Amino acid sequence: MSERERFLDRVALVTGGAGGIGRATASLFAAEGARVAVLDVNLQGAEQTAGDIARAGGRAQAFECDVSESEAVDQAVDAVKQSLGPIDVLANVAGIGDTADLRSLEVIDDERWNHVLSVNLGGPFHLCRAIVPAMAGRGRGAVVNVSSLAGRSKSANGVIAYTSSKAGLLGLTRHLAFDYGPYGVRANAICPGGVDTPMIRAGGAGKAATPEQAEQRKERIKAYGYFMPIKRLSSPEEQAAAIAFLASDDASYVNGVALDVNGGLFMA
Repeated sequence: MSERERFLDRVALVTGGAGGIGRATASLFAAEGARVAVLDVNLQGAEQTAGDIARAGGRAQAFECDVSESEAVDQAVDAVKQSLGPIDVLANVAGIGDTADLRSLEVIDDERWNHVLSVNLGGPFHLCRAIVPAMAGRGRGAVVNVSSLAGRSKSANGVIAYTSSKAGLLGLTRHLAFDYGPYGVRANAICPGGVDTPMIRAGGAGKAATPEQAEQRKERIKAYGYFMPIKRLSSPEEQAAAIAFLASDDASYVNGVALDVNGGLFMA
């Protein structure tokens, strides 16, 4: 357990908690005293995260939830409240990539477009709708959405649906901050660059549709590394630290911010 207790006696809900940034975020919240709801469509992975937290001395419970389905979100949120209590912190980490074809506009179909948007943007909307009004009623709460460098600019290795979903998430964040700031609820976002997670590893050259596309991806990744001032991918724990800061009282006057956590690859 951490010596810091920024989330003592608070309930934090983390989506995408089975792995990557979500797992690291859930673990950090628990280490700093929170009772953590670990949500993921992969229940076994969420249970693994919750179990590891418990073995480290924290308190967490796993919940299965497809965030793209509003009814499933409502049911999961009700279950969290019954088990852990009112939710003080919401970290919308769950997301999917889309690197199937760099010629995205030419080949993307409605099903693929809708799926990416429903998870990456619809999911946070569903969670906020289910949780934020109650936060406002208690006069306190924090939401942190995980957008992307793609939302601030574009994705060099993803495609149009991913970039659009992450840009939309920043708009959702700003509007929440404006609407609910007067009621004591802050909403912020982080914008990671390259993070060493299962999602980014799954979208490499080996997933390219053609040998030509594989070579394109290799060149893009090589250039990506060249232009990064910090010459490595981020760890999930580094992203979790930024999320925890924004969710904590350390950031009590930070609202509506898109925090770039990309090693200097994108500067604004």
